[in-house]
Amino acid sequence: MKKLFLTEPTERYKKSFQNYALDYNEAGEDAYYFKKYSKALTDFSGFVRHLIHEAHGTHLPKGRVASSTFWLIDQHEVVGVVRIRHQEVRFAGHIGYDVSPKHRNKGYGTQILNLALAKARELGIKKAVVTCRTNNEPSKRIIEKNGGTCLGTLYNKEEDKELFKYVIDTVNCSI
Repeated sequence: MKKLFLTEPTERYKKSFQNYALDYNEAGEDAYYFKKYSKALTDFSGFVRHLIHEAHGTHLPKGRVASSTFWLIDQHEVVGVVRIRHQEVRFAGHIGYDVSPKHRNKGYGTQILNLALAKARELGIKKAVVTCRTNNEPSKRIIEKNGGTCLGTLYNKEEDKELFKYVIDTVNCSI
């Protein structure tokens, strides 16, 4: 892990991001992320255009908020994705992130959240809300390593998921 950085979605990382999407399919563990990213396999330009519209808050479906997406890059390879919602969403908070199955347990989760907190601060978010499933110990540790204070639990009845709700001060944290 050399110098990691976040970048906005771009054609420059087309092949790497397509491999990222395929990693979820090959791992067979989370159809949600493969489905979320699969459009990049058939219409990469349209996929990137959609993410740009989301960041600018244009062409959003009813009930959606503006959301900036960034890719975590390590040596020209996409290893993670973070979404920063410009407003808090009840069960998702401000920040959501994922790391490719083949790149987990290498410290990327801690780094992507750390870098995302700086981006959130740039967007004017002073107290970032981050949630994770109560049974997701790795994500819980990542959030706590980044200064997360647990506010309690939430139950998402629609998805039948129990979540921890954390808050992280982006102004006074050590980013």
